[in-house]
Amino acid sequence: MTAEPEPPEPARRGVGEGLISGTAWTALHVAVSVPIAFLVNVVVARSLGTIDYGRLAILTTVLALATAAASLGVGPALMQFVTKATEANRTQEVHRLVAGTQGYNLLVAAPAVSLVVWLVVDVSWPLLALAIVFGIFGPALLQVGPVLLATQHRSDRVAQLAIVSNLAIQAAVVVTVLVHPTSAAVWVARIVATGTLMVLPMLVLSPRLRRAAVRPGAPWSLPRAFWAFAIPTGAAALVSQLVTDRVQIFFLERLGDAAAVGLYALAFGLAAQILAPVQAAVGPLLPAFAALRERGERPAREALLRVTRVASVATGCLLAFGLPALAALVPWIYGAEFAPAAGYFVVMACAAGMVVVGSASYASLMARLRGGTYLRINAVALVVMVGTALVAIPWWHAWGAVASMVLGTLVRALTMVALEVREYRVSGPQLGAAFAPVTAASLIVCLVWFVGGSAVAALPAVLTALVGAVTSGCAFLVVLRLGRLGLKDEDRESLVASVPGRLRGPASALLPTVSRRG
Repeated sequence: MTAEPEPPEPARRGVGEGLISGTAWTALHVAVSVPIAFLVNVVVARSLGTIDYGRLAILTTVLALATAAASLGVGPALMQFVTKATEANRTQEVHRLVAGTQGYNLLVAAPAVSLVVWLVVDVSWPLLALAIVFGIFGPALLQVGPVLLATQHRSDRVAQLAIVSNLAIQAAVVVTVLVHPTSAAVWVARIVATGTLMVLPMLVLSPRLRRAAVRPGAPWSLPRAFWAFAIPTGAAALVSQLVTDRVQIFFLERLGDAAAVGLYALAFGLAAQILAPVQAAVGPLLPAFAALRERGERPAREALLRVTRVASVATGCLLAFGLPALAALVPWIYGAEFAPAAGYFVVMACAAGMVVVGSASYASLMARLRGGTYLRINAVALVVMVGTALVAIPWWHAWGAVASMVLGTLVRALTMVALEVREYRVSGPQLGAAFAPVTAASLIVCLVWFVGGSAVAALPAVLTALVGAVTSGCAFLVVLRLGRLGLKDEDRESLVASVPGRLRGPASALLPTVSRRG
């Protein structure tokens, strides 16, 4: 009896079709996941308190850094090499790359991360066993799923599965923290749920790719060019994560200030959450730099300035209208013991806003294939960040950690901006005008919070939030109008044309308020 022929590989999507659908679903994923993550974080913080919340942050960061170090850039390299081989219909090469990558993940990366977790993490052995099996080896086996879907231009499916996974993960965290409110239990619940649900992308792969993924090969079978790309890319990613992650909590823990660890961790997470919508909106614009670079310097230069202006205005609006309100509500939402985190949150969110606006420069740097430059920039930023932490944290504790984060972040972002404006010969006044909205919003918010906050300190939290949002928001709009710092006509037209048809009317009505006159 002859075997039935295997079904052919499904037709792959075109790049344009995949980009449009993927962008829409990614935006929906952010719109769904950010509010849910915010609410779940409230439950976790209130249940654990500052000290145990800080310990949860330490456990999470240890695993993230260990994974980044052990991954060695294999994921990005797989993405690049499989994409090229797939476009050229080199099916056997794709299978060899996937099998070799899986061999590295399971035979090298996962054992290395497990060793670090076993040596560093202080939790009971049953929880540690669950973390290693489901939180380390499980993802090591399954992590190629999203990468392979992306190479098939199915980032929309990745986003759809991420929505489902996020809901299940957050539900698992809430149930755990309500039943057993300890940092170790919440940490294990989160990574076990995350690792288990990574099976979903594998299930929607084609049978051939799925077979290659579950049959690990020898890591040394991967081509030399693969490692030549992977190792420096992984090193740059690790250094970048050290700069951008909340590693200051290790310095605070070393000083024995457990409460400061929790306060800093909460403020850091809030700064990332409040800017997530703008980051998601700017993100789809960035891949265009690679194509624009091929068309010549002038189109790339215009795109750099336009994305920077749009991101600056959008980030400025979010900071001015949202930051004072959310900061005022921190004690009411999370509890009085988290009240000091509000000030840290204001300063770190303003610094993170500069990073979002500088995202266009990062995309341009990558389009010019300057990976070595990117590594050096992150190394310099890391030196600045660690040096500041060593000097400032012993004296000012959490505020010293905030200073470390702000200086490291700004050095990294503004160095990339400086390199790209010099590459495209952008003048100082042009750059200043593009960054002026977010700079103005940051100054206004800090003045409203740290200078004007005492005048309304006696008011109820909700009223304080309303007064702060109205004051800083109106001041920001006035500065935009008087300083002629808003969107240009062509920026506004591009934005209106990019939104869905039903939203173009509201967009056309709202955008003039943040646009230049004349």
